[in-house]
Amino acid sequence: MEIKTENSANCPVKDLLYIIRQEDIEHLRNALLDVIDRFQPGGEIYLYEQGYGVYDTNQRGFSPKLLACRNAENNCIEKANHIQVSSDSDNIHFDGFSYLPTDDYVQVFTVESERSSRGLLITVNENIIDESYIYTLLSAYNHQVYLLRNKDTDSLTGLYNRQSFDNYLGKLHKNFSSEKRQHDEPCKCCFALLDIDFFKSVNDKYGHVYGDEVLLLFANLMKETFRDEDMLFRYGGEEFAILLHNIDLQTAHNVFERFRNKIAEFNFPMENTVTTSIGYTEFSDKLPLASIVERADKALYYSKDHGRNMTSCFETLLQQNRISENTVDEGEIELF
Repeated sequence: MEIKTENSANCPVKDLLYIIRQEDIEHLRNALLDVIDRFQPGGEIYLYEQGYGVYDTNQRGFSPKLLACRNAENNCIEKANHIQVSSDSDNIHFDGFSYLPTDDYVQVFTVESERSSRGLLITVNENIIDESYIYTLLSAYNHQVYLLRNKDTDSLTGLYNRQSFDNYLGKLHKNFSSEKRQHDEPCKCCFALLDIDFFKSVNDKYGHVYGDEVLLLFANLMKETFRDEDMLFRYGGEEFAILLHNIDLQTAHNVFERFRNKIAEFNFPMENTVTTSIGYTEFSDKLPLASIVERADKALYYSKDHGRNMTSCFETLLQQNRISENTVDEGEIELF
């Protein structure tokens, strides 16, 4: 039996143009949901990025992240706390109840996500949304995500590049207080700078082609170790930056130590052993972003000056009087 949809139409050119004219990911997400909501008003739309929490590599829990949504209650955050989407099941659960079958129609579409080709668009409506319209719309959306994603990532490692560092961290730092209010609990993040020890000697000994291979392998180990929700950057040359979400300083230390040991134990081609030095600090809106970077940098250089292959926390060093408090004001450090 053929199911007829209430809205059956080709995707208007104006909708496609509205999508492809967006110049950053956040506006692009909202544009996609705006267009679908105009086409089929009154329903619910959820855009997810699929991912895994991998701090414990033996427990790779599937944990989709809600990126944006539209619903009558406009309660995206509350919904995010209850959603469970299984990658290997047809069942979709909201608020602990199976959403299939349901009185409304639930449609699930795969989409490009910001980090990989792993995303879900879920629509819930009284009527089926015309799939030819959605697929035409998603074709433009996926293409734009691909372009924006490549603009924001380092071509060698696939991590976020230095250009995106200021955009993402600056925006997070600016909105940090609202993030805490949304979650109704303290929002804890940690920021770290990492440096590959004696990387110049690797380049001098084996050449830049092998140096690039070390950088690529190092970045791949970062992706394997940290969660999808954490932000990984190639900060410059052999230096990397990481922002860990929802984590305290002690847990962050354990995570960074596990990564440091993983690098030291990894058998890199030709050089065999490569190590990394790490410095980290709390990320919050209590200090300017430049001061946070400066703190992590001081902790990093403490690690490098005291034998390398070491993880150091700025707050711990400060408490032990091994390092001085920084007094950097916003604007004193040129990040780029």
